[in-house]
Amino acid sequence: MLKRLIVVGGLTGSAHLINIAVLKVLAVYLPATSISIIGEIDSLVLLIISIVNFGIQLSATRKLALLDHWQQEYYHTQSARITLALLLWIVSISGFLIFKNFLFLMAPVFALNGDYALYGRGMPKTGALISFLRVLIPSLALLVAVFYFPEDYIWIYISSVVVAYIFAGITVSRVLGVAYFVKPNLRFLKKYYEHLNIGICNVFYSFVGVGLINVIAFFYNNESIAALYLFLKIYILFRGVKQIIVQSFFKDLNEFQVAVRVDYYSLLAGFVFFATLAFFTDLFTLVFLTPEMSVYHHALFLLGLAAFVSTFSTGLGARLLLAEKDKVYSRNMSLGGIVTILSSVVFYYLFGDNPLWPALSILTGELIITVLDSIAIQEQNFWKKRLQFILPAISTLGVPLLLKNTISNEWILYLLFLIALTLITFVFRKKWIDL
Repeated sequence: MLKRLIVVGGLTGSAHLINIAVLKVLAVYLPATSISIIGEIDSLVLLIISIVNFGIQLSATRKLALLDHWQQEYYHTQSARITLALLLWIVSISGFLIFKNFLFLMAPVFALNGDYALYGRGMPKTGALISFLRVLIPSLALLVAVFYFPEDYIWIYISSVVVAYIFAGITVSRVLGVAYFVKPNLRFLKKYYEHLNIGICNVFYSFVGVGLINVIAFFYNNESIAALYLFLKIYILFRGVKQIIVQSFFKDLNEFQVAVRVDYYSLLAGFVFFATLAFFTDLFTLVFLTPEMSVYHHALFLLGLAAFVSTFSTGLGARLLLAEKDKVYSRNMSLGGIVTILSSVVFYYLFGDNPLWPALSILTGELIITVLDSIAIQEQNFWKKRLQFILPAISTLGVPLLLKNTISNEWILYLLFLIALTLITFVFRKKWIDL
């Protein structure tokens, strides 16, 4: 189990780390307006993919995991996806009003990528590798374009995203032994109606992350959008790894012990992420961002806390789906997304233009989802079990806090913190998790 987590999480994390490294370089050479444009493009691509998935991807993954003769279900799902994607071309007409909406023309390319089937068929390592390449290709293309084709870097970046998804889709089809091109069929659109609740919640949940840029772009200035975009890419790095962990064990999450252990692994990772952003901000911004970003340390703190809060319920969404509690799952996710969207706008009018407020909105959304999911799953002593595991880990923060006045080098303090955390995890592993 641990080996699979390391391979899958490592591949996914590496791709996002490369993407973040590229953005860090670009943040030095590009103005905030350019970073803001890249962020808006990314957020719209995410929204389009969320619309195309619209609930049927989760349902299909579940069915593909259970069916022996799964190919028909895959083709029907892909046909529904490509049909809806073609209908989204209508939205692209509004491109003359909102320039970036021409990206809806690319929806069929996103729809033809069936990498979700790899996780349903128990091939998470292959899925992670394809995801790695799908993120890597646009990141490197953007870096090259900015330095060698600065006047066309936006178009080159968009083209590379399309190429990456075509490559991923063709590779998936060959690995699974299925056709890449699938004919659209209007009758398969009923799949979206059958999973309307999940579809709506998936779209709303995309705003609890980079998708929120689609909303705040109408209110916040370019500097705030650029800073928040860079922060959210790091936030999505963590959430992406968490999602891959869930997908890797999707078929086994209906087993209680597996579900609990997945939550435990995620809790530990979430705590490290939170501690890094909250207590080693200068070190973190030096490595992943730019030193100037330290002025937004409060926003980083809140996003780190949001990530940590979300790990208390890492496997709950999948467990609710496997238990066929789709309506409850959808209600919780939708409510979290709606609150995130509304609060980001309300905070803007109440407190002004600052990345702190969208970060607080995301924390609020994640907290709502976690609390509601923990109630819905009806697991005895849910919070007690997870707090008993994580509290000893949290105590290791005492090491850097106590030594802060003695040791000024933040690298050494961070290393001591990680050593203490490793030791405490080793001591408690027999009691709480079976490594």
